[in-house]
Amino acid sequence: MEKLGEILKEALPGQILPGNTGSSLQTKTCPECGAEIKPETIKLFTKTIQRYPLCKCEIERQRRNEDALLKRERHARIERLFKNSGLGPRYGTCSFENWLNRKGTGAAFRAATGYVENLHSNIKSGKGFLLFGPPGNGKSHLAAAVVRAALDKGYTAVFERVPKLLLKIRSTYNACSRVSEAEIMQALTQADLLVLDDAGAEKWTEWTEPTLYTIIDERYSWQKSLLITTNSSLEELEEKIGIRAMDRVLEMCEIVENQGTSFRKEKARTKQT
Repeated sequence: MEKLGEILKEALPGQILPGNTGSSLQTKTCPECGAEIKPETIKLFTKTIQRYPLCKCEIERQRRNEDALLKRERHARIERLFKNSGLGPRYGTCSFENWLNRKGTGAAFRAATGYVENLHSNIKSGKGFLLFGPPGNGKSHLAAAVVRAALDKGYTAVFERVPKLLLKIRSTYNACSRVSEAEIMQALTQADLLVLDDAGAEKWTEWTEPTLYTIIDERYSWQKSLLITTNSSLEELEEKIGIRAMDRVLEMCEIVENQGTSFRKEKARTKQT
């Protein structure tokens, strides 16, 4: 059975006067912030108890510790479901330093680097951007560079190609799956930053459209940042993800066209010569 003292500590956070509760406590000074802490008297059951309440700085320290614990738990959950935040070996090394600036890519590069320069306010307000343009011109590289910058600053982030993400969600319907759809959806909602890479490349079905809408709508509802890359035009993307989802994307994201040509094709031509 718990002792009364232990019960009191849980019920009444702060320093309880030990021994004779008829004694009188004097105002004391917090050794951390120098604030005066006045004792308070509380009647509990048949006893009158004096105690020092927690100082504001102690309450704030406890809040920060709790926030840090929750953040570590979210990070561990995301890492379990999306190893290396989904970047993988190809995009895990992408950065602004190894970006090759080419004709037509300036607007996309400025959007990505500008986003990182104001990363805290962008994530706090749930702002994002959408990069669209021809395949192979570096949209995924820039989005991955933003994710790596966010991870370096202690934020949680997920980078997933949409076709692969939909397969991952569908795999949870298997009776042998160790992961539930709810767990994946929770991680996609709680991450500070989510990148839906190569949106529009997925095959449209009556299942994919509402699933993508749910992901986007949850980010929208919780004011969480969303980055999207797509090879589709805006009209084509709307056909794939639906009018309702596209309407939210247009409100959440700055729309930026990457007009650069395919770096992959240029590299292939170099190999042929």
